Amino acid sequence: MGQQILTLGLATTEGFVPIDNELFTSQSKAQEFDTQFKDGRSVAAKRFRVAHTQTKPEMAKSMITRAMRAGIDAMSLNSI
Repeated sequence: MGQQILTLGLATTEGFVPIDNELFTSQSKAQEFDTQFKDGRSVAAKRFRVAHTQTKPEMAKSMITRAMRAGIDAMSLNSI
């Protein structure tokens, strides 16, 4: 079972600032999680569900949407 971290960040000549990240779990050789979460609305349950159901492009789209909703505009950051 392979796991990877997909990170959205701001890269400049000065450095890199991470903005958001998601855990991606490969579907090949994936092991079933047989214990249920006590509360399916918890952050852990939501992150687990996303890690197992979304593709990397879907995760990237969600992270970009969240960043834009938070007021981060990549085009205006070009002048930094």
